[in-house]
Amino acid sequence: MTGNVVKFVAEGVEYPADRLQSFIALARTIDVLIPQDAWPEDVWQVGASFVTKGQNRDNRALAFYNRDTILTNRHEIIGGAPLADGIKEFAKAYIRYQHSSSPVAFENTAKRLDALQFIEAAFRSLGTAPVIENLNVTVLNTAVAIAKDGVGAGRHYQFAIYIQQVYRFCMERKFLNAPFQWKHGVTKPKDKTEALGREAKEWREKKLPSPEAYRALAHIFRHSETFVDRLYSAISAIFVSIPIRAHEVLQLRVDCEVFDTIKDPDSGKLVDAYGIRVFPGKDNPPQVKWVPTQMASVVQEAIARIREMCADARSVAAWYEANPGELWLPVELQRFRASDWLKREDVSRLVAIESKVAIARWVRQQDVEWRPGSTNSTKMREVRISSLAARLLQKLPKEFPNFNGADDQKYSHTLILLLLNQVHTSKPRYPGLVEQVTIQSYDHWLSGHGKRPSVFDRWDFKERDGSPIRISSHGFRHWLNTVAQLKGMSDLDIAKWSGRKVEQNKAYNHVSSDEFLDQVRAALDDGKGTGPMFEAAKVTGIKPPVDHREFLDAQIGSALVTELGICVHDYSLLPCQTHGDCLDCSENVFIKGDLKHKERVGKRLSLTEKQLADALLAMGDDFYGADRWVQAHQRSVEKLRGILVIHDDPSIQDGTVVNLAGGSKDSEVAMALRDRQDAKASRPESSVYPAEEAAEDDGTLAAMWED
Repeated sequence: MTGNVVKFVAEGVEYPADRLQSFIALARTIDVLIPQDAWPEDVWQVGASFVTKGQNRDNRALAFYNRDTILTNRHEIIGGAPLADGIKEFAKAYIRYQHSSSPVAFENTAKRLDALQFIEAAFRSLGTAPVIENLNVTVLNTAVAIAKDGVGAGRHYQFAIYIQQVYRFCMERKFLNAPFQWKHGVTKPKDKTEALGREAKEWREKKLPSPEAYRALAHIFRHSETFVDRLYSAISAIFVSIPIRAHEVLQLRVDCEVFDTIKDPDSGKLVDAYGIRVFPGKDNPPQVKWVPTQMASVVQEAIARIREMCADARSVAAWYEANPGELWLPVELQRFRASDWLKREDVSRLVAIESKVAIARWVRQQDVEWRPGSTNSTKMREVRISSLAARLLQKLPKEFPNFNGADDQKYSHTLILLLLNQVHTSKPRYPGLVEQVTIQSYDHWLSGHGKRPSVFDRWDFKERDGSPIRISSHGFRHWLNTVAQLKGMSDLDIAKWSGRKVEQNKAYNHVSSDEFLDQVRAALDDGKGTGPMFEAAKVTGIKPPVDHREFLDAQIGSALVTELGICVHDYSLLPCQTHGDCLDCSENVFIKGDLKHKERVGKRLSLTEKQLADALLAMGDDFYGADRWVQAHQRSVEKLRGILVIHDDPSIQDGTVVNLAGGSKDSEVAMALRDRQDAKASRPESSVYPAEEAAEDDGTLAAMWED
């Protein structure tokens, strides 16, 4: 057989490698994160692309190096090597493209890069050349396993999520030579905000400042003398009074105070109210956070102190806003502006350096123009003001005069403002420059940093067990939210007060089951609960049947959260007798005003009404047993509607613990009462009865008085 052999090539075939190169070419044209000419660099300086309010972090970087590399705070590379060529260009394109289409905070952008580094490390550990098109199940599983080293369960789960995102990204865009289905197998850690037990309780308690911490801060607020202690203790007074984020405090405006009169919900009278106008984060509009009456005078004193202490810095900021491009000079040095020369010793008025030798050294280090006193002298005598200005004005905040980039807030209108290095102990202070207080600076004062002791260590304050006091600025917010939960504040009110969405409340609620149990018992104790369980505890007489505290302990045995409320059944006596029928149980309670509970009940009501309608249709068609389902669903609908009526009843205060009447199952106390009645009926009639009228009115209680 003879003839020509023709190679068959299908038209329109596109290989994964070609699609990948097209994607990389597209990403190189996107103008985000870095300038276009910085693409070839393996360390990207991306600080300008991530603005974090209240934090000075404009020096952030992304290093496209492998997992063996250490990136120091000075962006120095120690060990390791750049990512393999088969992944590095894709990694750069992936990070840049994702930031343009789905921007996230820097920390999450770094996790995107971590995922790519884990994948590259997995290729190398398997002895395979790292090429993203050759991604497979073994590589991904190995990457997830590598990500587990040295981290907790929560962070490992996050890494697994980001590794899976890389896989899905490649699958959706057909970058893989051999497509496959894969899903990471890491189990999501249990939410500690809902977990029970000693470990979960200790975790929640660590989030909250201790009473010793509050006592220490109160003492420091009253007795501090140094600038930094007086300023930061005043900031702490705001933190402990309203649920406010750290950056929200640091960007308060001079006119943040709000004085008004509001109607007291209990008395109906007009009372004075004091609040702080805040510009919350998380896309929430400006709002007034009302200060509890007990803390109003403390916050007013703190605001007045801060306003006075930061007045000089605001004055300097206002001067720069009115004279852009010029260097601020003290009034007594203004006369030198025309000649453009300043005496060397007068430089100390702009840089807090006292020694003349140190001033001369600083001027030379800053490469500022100077001149000697005579042509034959080498001794510095004068410094050129314009040259000094060129160096010093670079130290103003990058976004000046707009505070945190906000067009409607200037530095001169900001309550908390510092002269440059005013709170630093080792750096020279600049009386003619300004800076904002950062969250890191406040946290370092509060908790210490490196060899720098915390304010509690400096003042020799300890926890009750003698251990050091360790708290963060965000801990105050957790504490206030937990107190609000304990005091029965509704979820909606807590969310509004805190400046966030209702569904975000859970992360800030650290009320343990024991604390809620105490809350239910308190409702029994003070008579503020509603329902049969609480009515029984209110019965009094000359000779009560049992000790009041013993009665409470018998009624309340646990505090387990269910779909329809909180179960207070004592499981040490009997297992659950209702088999999950919480709606029709006498030991189910709920908190009036709990929006999450109300929402769950509403959904359950809609479902039950649908089931009732189906049962009615079935009964109309003479289906056997349908009438029993109709009766059961009617009882459920009636109870669910009753719960919603209580939630909407303005006469019942939010936070009231409610127990519904008509539970189908007996509690241990009810069973004991019935047993006593049965025993009484089977015995001969006694001639000794209690004489009190209260007992005669209630046969059940009369039976309990008999031996």
